Amino acid sequence: MSYEVIEVERDGATIWATLNRPQALNALKPPQTFAEFSSVFDDIRRDRSVKALVITGSGDRAFCIGTDLDLLTEAYSTRNFAVFRDYLYSINNFMFALEELPVPTVAMVQGKARAGGFELILACDFVLMADEAKVGDVHTPFGHMPGAGATQRMARKVGIQRALEVILTGRWISAAEAVGMGLALQSAPRADLRRVTAQFVSAFEDKTRDSLAHTKRAVLRGWDLPLRDGVTHEIQSYLEYLATSEEPIERFWHNQAKRQDRKVQGAA
Repeated sequence: MSYEVIEVERDGATIWATLNRPQALNALKPPQTFAEFSSVFDDIRRDRSVKALVITGSGDRAFCIGTDLDLLTEAYSTRNFAVFRDYLYSINNFMFALEELPVPTVAMVQGKARAGGFELILACDFVLMADEAKVGDVHTPFGHMPGAGATQRMARKVGIQRALEVILTGRWISAAEAVGMGLALQSAPRADLRRVTAQFVSAFEDKTRDSLAHTKRAVLRGWDLPLRDGVTHEIQSYLEYLATSEEPIERFWHNQAKRQDRKVQGAA
C-alpha cells in the first residue's frame, strides 16, 4: 500500500509509523489515516519478525492534535451528528486494533498531543516523551468531551481522581509530570528522543513473538479483573501459549544448550 498521511519505515525488528501531516499538526484525517494504519497493522500481524511498533509525528510542533477540523465543520454546518457517530466508531475501532496488536506499541511524543492525539497515546503500551513536549485531553475548553477512550483508559492508567482532574480541566501536562503520574514511561531531550526510543524497543528484538503477544494480552485483559480472576486468566493464557506455540519449547532447549556449552568451555 502507498501511504499519503503516514510514513512507514522498518528498522531492525521495529516498524516506525510517522503521522505525516506537519502542516495540519499531524491531525487525524478520517477515513484515510485509519485505512493506512490498518494496512500497517495487517503487515505486523503477518510478519512475525516484527517485535515492536513506534508511532510518532512529523516535525517538532505536534505529535497529533486530534481530528481534522473538516469533520467538525461538516457536522456543525449541517447539524448532521451522524457524522460524529460514524467517526467515533471508526476511531475507536482503530484504537482497539492498535491496543490488540501482538507486539509492544510505543508512542514517541516529540511535540504536543491533544484530544484524539492524546487518546492515541493512551492506546499505546508505552509513552516516551520529549522533555519539551506537552500532552492533554483538551476537549472541555472547546465545549466537547472525549470520544475515543480517554475517559476509560486514562482512569485505568492513573486513577479516577487524576483522570477526572486532567480531563475536566483540559490543562496541558508536561513531560516531567506525565512521567511522575505514570502516564509516560520516560522523557528525554527532543534531540535524543529517537535514539532513546530505539534503545528501548531494542529490548524486544531477542524475545519470541508469541511470548510478547501472550504476555501483553494477559496484562491488558486482566488489569481490571479481581485478582483471582486475573490470575486465572494468566494461567489460561500460559496454557494456551504452551498448546499453540513451539517457541517456549524451542527457546528452553536452546538456552539449555547454551548453558551446557558454557560448562564445557569452563571445564576446558
